Amino acid sequence: MRAAYRLWSGQRDLVAEAGADLDAAVMYRALEEEVGPRAEVEAAARLLDELLPPGDDEAEAEMRRALAGRYNTVRPFLSLLGESSALGAASGGRRVLEAVKRLPALARRKVKAKPLLPREIDQKPVPPAWKKAVFSNPELPQGAVDRDAYVVCVLEQLYKALGRRDVFASLSVRWPNPRARLLDGPQWEAVQADVLHGLSLDQPVAEHLAERVGALDAAWRLMAERLEEAGQDAKLSFEVQRTAG
Repeated sequence: MRAAYRLWSGQRDLVAEAGADLDAAVMYRALEEEVGPRAEVEAAARLLDELLPPGDDEAEAEMRRALAGRYNTVRPFLSLLGESSALGAASGGRRVLEAVKRLPALARRKVKAKPLLPREIDQKPVPPAWKKAVFSNPELPQGAVDRDAYVVCVLEQLYKALGRRDVFASLSVRWPNPRARLLDGPQWEAVQADVLHGLSLDQPVAEHLAERVGALDAAWRLMAERLEEAGQDAKLSFEVQRTAG
């Protein structure tokens, strides 16, 4: 299989360099001459598919599909959770909290009679690892959303947001709003000089933040340049989403 890959990748590069079209018949003849009969190579490929474990992406998707099967376990708590007034959110958790508040209505939805459609949910809280489980359930009509997977996905995002304190429970000891403990007004002014001195922050706030922003921007630009240099060999990629305003 390694020999076959080297042959195909080498020929592909030559085709790309010459700007020519790929002649499949010629490629298969080269495969049989350099490696072995086409039927044996295809049989080896099928055997590898059976023997090797699924890739990381497929394993992640399968795990999420299994988690979706726990929907009936969490269903009794959705109304209590979604209608609770104790939950609050900072800017980073507002979208997740809004999705949580819609869960009671989704739990009441008779999805077998009226399939859930993508436009009826907020898709932003669905990370890549959950997309197959939420949007590509082969047992549902084409284009339908797997309600159970979406609910469990939102609950997972809620758990992560609680850990970051982007979502918080105002009456909780473990999951409170850490921002509520920040000093303000006269209390902050009384200790500001000592706190800043202890943190070695002797610059004006605007200058300090501008310096940090500049360092972060330089680091991102350097990483972008290295990714561009690596091309197709890069192990990751990122996309900058520009927002208005």
